[in-house]
Amino acid sequence: MSIVQTLVRGRALVQGFALFKPEDNDTIAYQLERHAERRPDKVFLLFSDRSYTYAEANTEINRHAYAYKLLGVDKGDVVALVMENRPEFIFHMLALHKIGAVSSLINSNGTGDVLAHAIRICEPKRVVVGSELWATFVEMREQLDSTDNVDIDMDPENPAEIDLPVFQERLVEASGDNPPESGTHQLKEQAAFIYTSGTTGMPKAAKVMHHRLFRGGRVWWGLALRYEKDAVLYCCLPLYHSNATILALSSVVSAGVTIALSRKFSRSRFWDECRRFNCTSFIYIGELCRYLMNAPPSDGDRDHNVQVVTGNGLRPDIWQEFQDRFGIKRVAEFYGATEGNCITVNFRGVVGSVGPMTPGMMLARWDEEEQTFIRGDDGFLVKAKAGENGILLGKIRPRQEFDGYQDKSASEKKVLHDAFEKGDSYFDTGDLLRVDRGRNLFFVDRLGDTFRWKGENVATFEVQEQITKWDPVDEVNVYGVQIEGTDGRAGMAALVLGDGKEFDAASFQAHVDDNLPSYARPIFVRLLAQIATTATMKMKKGDLQKQGFNPGATEDVIYFRHPEQGGYVPIDGAMYDGITSGAFRL
Repeated sequence: MSIVQTLVRGRALVQGFALFKPEDNDTIAYQLERHAERRPDKVFLLFSDRSYTYAEANTEINRHAYAYKLLGVDKGDVVALVMENRPEFIFHMLALHKIGAVSSLINSNGTGDVLAHAIRICEPKRVVVGSELWATFVEMREQLDSTDNVDIDMDPENPAEIDLPVFQERLVEASGDNPPESGTHQLKEQAAFIYTSGTTGMPKAAKVMHHRLFRGGRVWWGLALRYEKDAVLYCCLPLYHSNATILALSSVVSAGVTIALSRKFSRSRFWDECRRFNCTSFIYIGELCRYLMNAPPSDGDRDHNVQVVTGNGLRPDIWQEFQDRFGIKRVAEFYGATEGNCITVNFRGVVGSVGPMTPGMMLARWDEEEQTFIRGDDGFLVKAKAGENGILLGKIRPRQEFDGYQDKSASEKKVLHDAFEKGDSYFDTGDLLRVDRGRNLFFVDRLGDTFRWKGENVATFEVQEQITKWDPVDEVNVYGVQIEGTDGRAGMAALVLGDGKEFDAASFQAHVDDNLPSYARPIFVRLLAQIATTATMKMKKGDLQKQGFNPGATEDVIYFRHPEQGGYVPIDGAMYDGITSGAFRL
């Protein structure tokens, strides 16, 4: 890429995220409505054996919007969506946006306390549950104050015997015409809640404004994916995930092209679906790429039309190999948090980079031993130099705001005041990055109380809270450990048992299975006599993380959740070698 091209695209990146009018009405739902008028026969959505043109999808969205109006849902009301990937998810979400309501996108992997908390915290006027998740919902429904505001959306592929109203019955009287208010909602208004894990326990409901969908759509359309008129984006990431909604769906609608939606990721059918739908791009998380790389080489590895991919978490050590094996011309790796104001995308083609450092971003030096920022003699944070690791911070200012969470106290904890000078404010990403002399950013690690595993952010406090409910435990320290050849960090729990208590592996497994989603259940358990703390009584994780799950690094007993034996078993040297060599599929 020439210097001129780099400057032009860099300017487009900054403009895409900074320049917009908050009062504009260019929401994603309204953009789709206009596409339906201008190009009604253009295919918008492909799913399984179903296909929807822009006109057909817009009519379905309108019917859903009028059904919600008949149910009393109005501008500013919140509706929680508990569904897997399928066209109806999109119809519900954009219908709510057409009437000015807020869609709360619940993690479909959530169970028990976590699911109940996610529904309660957004204070929904209505809750819509897909019949494919009916059994999961039934298990926790008693934790809700009432189910009088709950409807079931019947999944054609997963019908269920239910005792609540079916949303499809609400559509009988609903009009397919555009609601008159669909073009009146402003970009500065709230569009959704997307849930993110953090340092304060249960999942937090991050506010997503319409301008975030607008900007994500424009930048990923023109800068990251550079759609042509016949582009088809393949998305097998869950629609409750910001990658799928803010980037994939929004960019497709912005460009007026086609999205091919899959219910969930499947390595065995991934390339078959890309070929079937004639996909030209796909969106990923790092774990997805690793699974594709772990499949045996095939003559069909390059038998597809995918030219560009975008996502986050592709490991630098397999980056080039991934491109070469599957014939991918360009990787648009990005960095961004659902709720944050630090967003960048790799349009320069620098292997391993998440994109350039843009105005407003700053790296602050971090003391890993003390788990705190390094400050200068003047009391302000110290900027990291090129080649140094630092915590990425985003300056909070007009057009680069931090929208925050539903929980105001959680929002306040993510903001640093008087960081580099008196009166400034910065959003703290909690992520360690480094920058080179070309101002290219490289992701290093996720610090503190959150780590990433199986494409999900795992809040250590949330896991600790559930484990402490297991009777034999007195204290617990949860952290992530690296395993060679995997993305993110595997969960590990260091336990201190009560006097006279023993570790019952089967009982512990049953407890975490009942109370935690699959990605948050510890892969390793370490038994400690006591947990070390800092002078300020914070649990120390550094040494535990360095020792990891190596039985040779400690005299403590370490257990491994064995995928073949189906339970927690003590690790010995041979098993450790098997884990580190990739003998087990985790």
